[in-house]
Amino acid sequence: MTTPHRGRLDDAPLEQLFPDAGEDDFALVRHAAARLTAACPPGFRLEWEWEPGVLSTEITVHDEADDHLSFLLEADCSGEFGDSVYWAVIVACGCEERHATHVADSTTLPLTELAGFQDFALGFAFDLLAQQLADWLEDEKRLSPAYWRSTAGLPAPGPRPSAA
Repeated sequence: MTTPHRGRLDDAPLEQLFPDAGEDDFALVRHAAARLTAACPPGFRLEWEWEPGVLSTEITVHDEADDHLSFLLEADCSGEFGDSVYWAVIVACGCEERHATHVADSTTLPLTELAGFQDFALGFAFDLLAQQLADWLEDEKRLSPAYWRSTAGLPAPGPRPSAA
C-alpha cells in the first residue's frame, strides 16, 4: 500500500500520477485547482493529496464542536473503481448509526462516458466538477451544513457522546 503525499498541486507529479493523460488534461487540472483556490476564503491554503492514479482535495468550510461541512474532489485512475472524477459534500449528521458524518450529495463522472472528450477526459471532468465546487464556495447559503442536511433529509447532529 502506498502512503499518500500531501502538498500544493504544483508539488504533485501529475505526469507520474496519470501516465495515460496528456498535457491538455494537466492544463485543465491546474486550471481547476486555480479556480478552487480563488473561490476559497481568504487565507485558506488548499492542500492536495496524491498517490499513484489518485489526486484529491477536501475543503473544510465549517468545523465546530458538533458540526462539519466539507467538499471533496477526487480524480481516481488507479483502476480500483474505474477511472472517474468524483465530488462529494460531507456533513455532520445525527443519524441513529452515530457515524458522525454523511455524504449529503455526490456526483461521479466515469471517464469512459466522455467519449467526445477522449483526448482530455480526465482534465475535462476534473475542471467541470471543480467549477461546481467553486460556485458553491462562493454561495453563502451552500456554506452552511444545515443547508446540505436539509436538502438531503438528514437530521442535525446532537452532542457527541462523552467517553465513559
